[in-house]
Amino acid sequence: MISLTEVQPSGTDLVSQVEEIFSPTGILSRAKNFEFRPQQQEMAVAVARALAKQEHLAVEAGTGVGKSLAYLIPSILFAVQQKKKAIVSTHTINLQEQLTEKDLPMLTGVFAALAEPVKFSYAMLKGRANYLCTRRLQKAMQQSGNLFTSSEAEELQRIYEWSKETKDGSLSDFEIEPDGKVWAQVCSERGLCSPKTCGHQSDFARDHDACFFQRVRNRILSADVVILNHTLFFTLLGGVDEEMEGGILFKNDFVIFDEAHTMESVASRHIGLSVSSGQVRFSLNRLWNPRTEKGLLATLRQGPAVKMVAEILSESDKFLRTLKAPARRSRRPRGRNLAAVKAVLPGGASGRNCVSAAPNS
Repeated sequence: MISLTEVQPSGTDLVSQVEEIFSPTGILSRAKNFEFRPQQQEMAVAVARALAKQEHLAVEAGTGVGKSLAYLIPSILFAVQQKKKAIVSTHTINLQEQLTEKDLPMLTGVFAALAEPVKFSYAMLKGRANYLCTRRLQKAMQQSGNLFTSSEAEELQRIYEWSKETKDGSLSDFEIEPDGKVWAQVCSERGLCSPKTCGHQSDFARDHDACFFQRVRNRILSADVVILNHTLFFTLLGGVDEEMEGGILFKNDFVIFDEAHTMESVASRHIGLSVSSGQVRFSLNRLWNPRTEKGLLATLRQGPAVKMVAEILSESDKFLRTLKAPARRSRRPRGRNLAAVKAVLPGGASGRNCVSAAPNS
């Protein structure tokens, strides 16, 4: 399902350009602490060739090869030349920070020094629930008495004061993260935070700035390179229209998976649907919490609906208990099966330090 479409025939130019950049006398050689590594050049050329020919590529590179630059440079050049978007998906936060705080800023200067300078932009994509929606915050402040207990109202006030100082409006900008229940009432949520209601052209933005997620969304849509993690990638992938042409997450994009050895386990957790008693209870308690007598229904003064929530809570607990009972009875020790699997696995196939360049086909 992953492919590149309508690529112009500039493959030879891209491959030779990348080979020159990574050569002993290339522009990278002027960078501080640069050391020519044949393996890095070989990998970079392979990535460039795969992109140009619309092919898949899997690379296993040992520590010290410099694989990040080996896939970033050809990917950026290809994205700019072909007016595409490079999606770089990683597993760890450390690698995301390395890419956005070290490698990509450094490459901005490297590309500016080329004989024909190349300008590119990049952005990190986080899940929308990481961002404050200022419109929802305003609503929550107005309805605080019906939505929150006194301690939760104090937490809401802390979020409000933080909103006046934060730079990007994301959870990572907190010194101490807020209470999850309170944050769930003010963060960006699909269906409640959209360009129409919270974006730059919305009625809300006439009197206030567009909400933080909508600002980030504009930067993401215009960026040449987007960094995200595997979890978010596969979560978003499950919600993409299957009929969308020319891209995976965005129109005209292609994907580089770093730390690719973790993809299988992450994908298995985040593709598909799941439900738990905790999820059901959390969602229903947003409508009405019998213990605190707070919730959205209190703001709407819907007495009959409050009674229905209590009934659904009880029935959902019964339903999920009936599902768990057969599972407990059929549960058997699986130690022998696990040992058998280990016995047939190849001894040295660790799969670590993998990079997978995945154009869609």
